[in-house]
Formats: sequence, structure tokens, C-alpha cells
Amino acid sequence: MLPSVDVARIQIKHVGPAATGDNYIKAQIRLKPGDPYTPSATDDDIRNLYSTGLFYNIQITEEMEPGGVVLTYILQGKPRLTEITIQGNKALKTSKLMKKVTSKPGEPLDERKLFMDARAMQELYEKKGYPGTQVKYVRYIDDAAGRGTVVFEVTETPKIKIKEVDFVGAEAFPEKKLRKVIKTRKRWWLSWLTGSGRFKEEQFEQDKTKLEDFYLDQGYLDFEIKNVRFQSPTTNTLVIQFDLSEGTQYEVGTVEVVGPKVFPTNTIEALLKQGPGSTFTPGGLRRDVQAIEDFYGSKGYIDVTTSSRNLGVERIPNTETGTIDLRYNITEGQKSYIEKIEIRGNTKTKDKVIRRELAVSPGEVFDSVGIKISRARLEGLDYFSKVDLRPEPTTIPNRKNLIVGVDEKNTGNMSMGAGFSSVDALVGFVEFTQANFDIARPPSFQGGGQKLRLRLQLGTSRQDYTMQFIEPWFLGRKLEFSLDLFYRELGYQSVQGLYDESRGGGRIGFRRPLWNDFFIGGIGYTLENVGIINVDENAPTSIQDEKGFSLLSEVAASLSYDTRRGLGLPSHGQKTELIGSVTGGPFGGSQDFYKAEIRSAWYFPGFFKGHVLELVGRTGVAQEFGGTDDVPFYEQYYLGGLYTLRGYEYRGVGPREPTQDGSDYEPIGGKTYWFGSAEYSIPIIERLRLAVFYDIGMVYPDAFSFTPQPSLGPGYNTGVYNDDWGIGVRINLPIGPLRLDYAIPITHDEYNGGSGRFQFGVGYTREF
Repeated sequence: MLPSVDVARIQIKHVGPAATGDNYIKAQIRLKPGDPYTPSATDDDIRNLYSTGLFYNIQITEEMEPGGVVLTYILQGKPRLTEITIQGNKALKTSKLMKKVTSKPGEPLDERKLFMDARAMQELYEKKGYPGTQVKYVRYIDDAAGRGTVVFEVTETPKIKIKEVDFVGAEAFPEKKLRKVIKTRKRWWLSWLTGSGRFKEEQFEQDKTKLEDFYLDQGYLDFEIKNVRFQSPTTNTLVIQFDLSEGTQYEVGTVEVVGPKVFPTNTIEALLKQGPGSTFTPGGLRRDVQAIEDFYGSKGYIDVTTSSRNLGVERIPNTETGTIDLRYNITEGQKSYIEKIEIRGNTKTKDKVIRRELAVSPGEVFDSVGIKISRARLEGLDYFSKVDLRPEPTTIPNRKNLIVGVDEKNTGNMSMGAGFSSVDALVGFVEFTQANFDIARPPSFQGGGQKLRLRLQLGTSRQDYTMQFIEPWFLGRKLEFSLDLFYRELGYQSVQGLYDESRGGGRIGFRRPLWNDFFIGGIGYTLENVGIINVDENAPTSIQDEKGFSLLSEVAASLSYDTRRGLGLPSHGQKTELIGSVTGGPFGGSQDFYKAEIRSAWYFPGFFKGHVLELVGRTGVAQEFGGTDDVPFYEQYYLGGLYTLRGYEYRGVGPREPTQDGSDYEPIGGKTYWFGSAEYSIPIIERLRLAVFYDIGMVYPDAFSFTPQPSLGPGYNTGVYNDDWGIGVRINLPIGPLRLDYAIPITHDEYNGGSGRFQFGVGYTREF
């Protein structure tokens, strides 16, 4: 066909039902009547039409007539899916596989989506331990009707159990240690719970990378997995054998620092942890580079970084000696200062809420370490999905603006649910929280950095109404102000159900860091009306004497030292707290007594990764003053239950008093107590931990006295202490962490039996 031929006409023809209107199709065709025509001129039109996703097949025919060439676009629309079925699956249910299918009946048949759906089902089989399972899709198309069905055909393979994982050529480390590096492990008796012991292709590829990283971090830079052999003793078992070439463990040879002018070379060398003779590791090199960047950055030399090429590291290997010489090349540049701080992206949060968290200010040295601290503080607020702090050049020499960019996220949350515990019994709740509250900004009430919490909790044994407001920067200072209003009715305080307790009132408090962020001091005032109601006529005298309502006016102070690290369950650090309070006296109210208590919890890493040892100790004393009545029983100390002595009933350990008819003994609390506990927990799978524990403690009737309560009758003797041991489960569910403990008393008073007891509630750790 001659190049000078023009397009005479363009025709559109449909095969089967039309996928869309002709006007829409013509809008995608660039060629127009009268345009010059070449065979390649229609290529763009075909691409445009296919890109609409509406067409299954496109053809173009040419026919000459006196006025030029007639182009006919023959279009076959994608058939509509009418049915999707899965065949051949026995190990996994159809409903489980269908969750991986994104193609839907009624939509156009999309080859790409069908391919991805088959791949997703195949990956699910691999994840469940069926490697080699094949999933393919087969189309059945009715061209005339424009309809089609799809069948996913599954060819399952047996579930392969790993019998052994061996490492040939491993000399530097025992095979037992290498097996713990990877997740592909042999099957054991708890594999049904942990999910291990099955071969999974994707996990296996990740494990090879983990093994390489492990050797690199130990200085074996030439490490290589030469081969992986799979041996199948039976059709459904597998022995995996890694053939390793460990190579040489490299040490650091010479270390040279080149280029510093502002600071002495020996000052920079003192920052480096990988010195001559130490094992060379990529991780150690990264830490040393970071130390240099932080040192210079804290002094305002923010251009001394590897990304700006003002900091470079030359690694010079010497294979004969097994050493690597390191040369750090530094170009210091100029010291930078902060000209101004500009905040961007905050549509709800006030500027001052962000600025007060920054560790740097305009006019100061551009401190990159302070910038990192500022970023961590802003991320810790949990107001933003993204926080970005970066320098921006200005027209003033050595001056840079600090740009703080944030992406805000929703900080309000409404939740409701139900629960059950060994103390509260059945409980339902509804709660609203706003973590970025602003009491002075109606109607949105957002953006001020305050916190608001409203909670309603109703159950078979309790009612709870709580409102909490927190201003973390009271009067513009880093002084936390809190206001709590509450009303509670508790029906589980009496072991034998002889009374109910109600508490209604409010509390105001102030907290602030003292010498550093680890020491926190606090002071507060609480005014509450305590009611001992629904008192059984058989209740002991101590309870009968407190029947009715009492107004308590309390001033309390606390000092805590908290170095714990980790969310949920800390693995390092401790929290120790001193608490003192005075109720009544110069502060009014109907009761006069004081209390002093010390609590401490310590956390240590266990023998292996993820293991945690928790040690807890507490002691306290309460005493009346001013010649008034005794400390009321509801303000004395009790032990027993989920968070203290787990082998005993809630509040079941301590002094007791006979009921009016003398048939039983009801706990009435004591004025002195001590308690200790040790718990060792290990991870089983990501959301499950097992724990073994030991608890010990006692409550005594008199203040500053560790003398047990005298026998109240034949067969009753409180003993010197109570203790227990047990095992527990910690489950981190999407609704929150749960804990279940089974504890058995060892040495116990005769108020309590020696049989085991279940305790269950919420949380990974015990209430401090």
C-alpha cells in the first residue's frame, strides 16, 4: 500500500455484545478520515483500546476504495464472568481459597487478575506447608453471548514434614546455634501450635538470607551457601542439608582517619568501636559511621554524612592476613545554624503542640542529634502517620531552615466490647478516647495535645463510670495536669459476698520529670465518698462498723524511677516507685490515717532471644493517727488474685474476722504487707508466650509488724507466709492481650486450700 494513501472511512464492528458505545471507542482512535495512512499508524490505537481494559480481542482490516482506505476495527469485548469454581482442593477449604480471589462474577474477565489469583492461592498452599502445589485457571468462553466461566484447577502435593536440618561445613558455630538463626526447623511435638516443621518455599528463601547475614555479622565476609540438598526419605518427609563455605573471619587491621581540621584526629578515633584486632563486621562499621555522623551533627556540621559524600570509608582487604584496613575520609565543611523552624502538614494540630516537643530552637547550632530526638518525640505522640525533619537552604551563609513535615492521622477512637475475668466476672464496656484533644476548640475539640478518655463499664459484679482529662503542658510548662472523675460499684470485694462497695469522687494531680526523663515526681489530691452498702447481717464487726458512707480527703505524693524498654512486655530496665499519702487530718474528711508503699519491678533478658525474666517486689504500711478510729478495712491491704498471689482467691490472703454466727471467716485486710514474685516467659509463636512463675507474700494485722494474726479458733492459723507456683499463657489477640494463669499453693494458711486455681484477665504484664 502506498504511503500517500489517506484514510477514507473508519468503521466499528462488534463480535458478540458490545463492550461499550461507539462514541467512546472513536474517542480512543487517533486516526481520522483524511489522515495519511501507513500500516503502523494503527498501533497507537490498538494500545489505547486495550488499555481501557474492556476488550478481549482487537483486529483491524483494510479495504481500498476510490477515496482511500477503509479501516474496520473489529472489537470483541471481554466476556462477563458468570461463575468461578475451584476444583481439586482437599487440604484447604474452598471458602479459604476464595478469600484470595479478587476476580468477581459480573465483572469483565481479566487475565491478569486471574493469574494473580492463581498465584495467591498457590502462595497460600506454600505458607501452609504444601510446597509444589500448582494452581492454574481454565477459561470457558461463550463468544456469542459474551459470557465466560473460570475454573481454578488445584494439583495438591503432600504436606512435607521436615525431619532434619543439617549444616555441612559448619566449623565456626555449632549446628544447634545455626538452627536457631532460621525459621525452617525440624518438626517437634509443639509444631502443631508453633506452625514450624513444614517446608515453606518463601520462608526458606528468607532463611538463606538470614544465614548469610548472621555470618557477615560475625566477620565471615567470604561466607557462601555453596549448595542446598533436599533428601526425601519418604514421600512426605524432608531432610535439608546446607553446604557451607565459611571462609575466614576477618579482623580489623589498621584504622586511619583522614581530613579532620576542626577536631583532632584522636577525638574521632576514640569514637570507633572497631579498632585494630577486633572482629570486622558490616554492622559494626555502620555503627562507627553513625557515631562519626552524630558527633559532627551534634556540633552543627550536618554535611559530614555518607549520603553527602563528605564522609567516606575505604575498606582495604588483605586475604593473606585475614584483615581489613579502614580509612575514614572526612570533609568537615561549615558549621550550620538554624534560621527558622517551619511546620507543614498540620491541619488540626496546633503549631505550639509540635514546637514544644522539639529539642532544637532557632538561632542554635543545627544539631542533628537533637533533630533525631525531636523526631522520636513527635512520633511518640502518636498523632502523625509520618514525621519528616529536614534542613532547607537559605540565602544566608551557614544558615538553614528546619522544615518539620507531618501527616496527621485520626487520634479519636470509639470502642466497645465484652470480657470476662476471674475477678470482674462478665463485663461489657464502651469507651471513647481522643489523644489530641483541645478543650478550647469547639466544635472539633482537636489539636491541642490534650487527652480525653470517657469509659462506661457494666458487668455482673461491677459498674464503672470514668472521665479522665490530661493536659501534658500545664501553663506552657512541661508539667502534666490530670483530672479524674469516677463512680464505681464493686460487688466482688467480699470473698463471701457479705457487702458491696461504692466509690465516687474526683482527683487532680500533677506530674513532671525531675532530674532527667527517668525520674518522675507526682502529687495529687483525691476526694471520694466511699460506701459500704448491702451489708449482710452476718458480716463481721469490722465491716458492720463501717456500714454507710465515709468521706475521704487524701493528699498523695510519689517518686518513680522508670527505665523500662519495650511495649507490652519490657525486656530491660526497671520501675521503682515510692508512694506516700495522708488521708484526713488537716485535709478534712471522716477518716484519719496515712499509708506508705514501695513497689519495684525489674526486667531482664532470658537465656535465649525473646525470653524475659520479671522480678517484682512490694511492701507497704498503713496506720491511723490523731487518736481516731482504726484504718477502715476497705483501705487496708489484701493479697490474692490475678495480679498478686495467683494460687489464691482475690483478696483471700491476710487477716480475717469471724462472721456474726461464727460459721466462717471474712478477710478484713491488714496494715502491713509484703509481696514478691518471679516470672520467666518464653515466646512460642508471634502472639503466644508461655510463662512459669513463683509468688510469695503475706499481710499482717498491725502497722510496722510482721507478726502473723493469732489463731481465731480451732484449726485456724495464718502461718508466716503464703506462696504458690504455676504456669501461664499470654495471648496477644487483635482485641488486646490476655493472660491465663494456673497456680498451685505451696505453703498456705488454713483459710485457704492447697488445690490449684485459674486466674484470667487482660494484659501482658501485671498492674504495677
